[in-house]
Amino acid sequence: MRLLRSDPSETQDPPSQSDKNGTPVLPQTPDDLRHNLSPGPAHDADIGLEAPGETGPGVHRHGNGQPQEEEERLRVVPIHQRPDLLPRCADLVNEEWRRSQAARLHSLQKSCREFPVSLVLLAGPPGAERLLGHARLSRVVGHGASLFVESVVVPAAERGKGHGRALMELTERYCRGRGFGRLCLSTHDKQGFYGRLGYAPSGPVQSAGALASVVPLETLHKLMKHSPSAVSPGTPPAPVAPPADAWSRAVT
Repeated sequence: MRLLRSDPSETQDPPSQSDKNGTPVLPQTPDDLRHNLSPGPAHDADIGLEAPGETGPGVHRHGNGQPQEEEERLRVVPIHQRPDLLPRCADLVNEEWRRSQAARLHSLQKSCREFPVSLVLLAGPPGAERLLGHARLSRVVGHGASLFVESVVVPAAERGKGHGRALMELTERYCRGRGFGRLCLSTHDKQGFYGRLGYAPSGPVQSAGALASVVPLETLHKLMKHSPSAVSPGTPPAPVAPPADAWSRAVT
């Protein structure tokens, strides 16, 4: 698990607006996320790039607070819907947490509808997108209505432009679209940033990671509670956020 470390300067959550088409619009806000960012029973609502009959969550940003052209619209897309982005996404995550390319690709390829889901933040027209961020969502053991966010990262060259905040906001919208009501994370030194986004200290939680796609959460909860080694012999149990580091926010 990676802990979120950021250095934002905004002081409050800006009000939402909508453009003439009803698309959510947010004014530009300064946000210097100098990351090492870390970390249901619903229909399949994987959302991202606009397609016939499907509109993904997006944020229009412009220096004067006005909507940009459509090609600059920020949006999040599950990486398993865009396997062509896997190598670029692996490079991005490896900028902060060095692993072999093969190991990183293997981890990203675990993204699926059943979780974990790796979301990528994109801007630009289809086929020529700029990759502006990544966040990984997992189920939370013992909390069926919650998700855990980790491995959040924005390219070093793109920090200070509000992309980190947009990534968090769009990740929350994705959670709502999948029917989840709470987003959990851990941070040990940027509580102020998360407090301004509406997060508050909470009890420790345990991420199910990739096990959620192969083991029912109820079974996983029992096994991890009574005998974690029974889930994955010879390996440590899924990380638990220490109470002082655990934060969460209702996203309903």
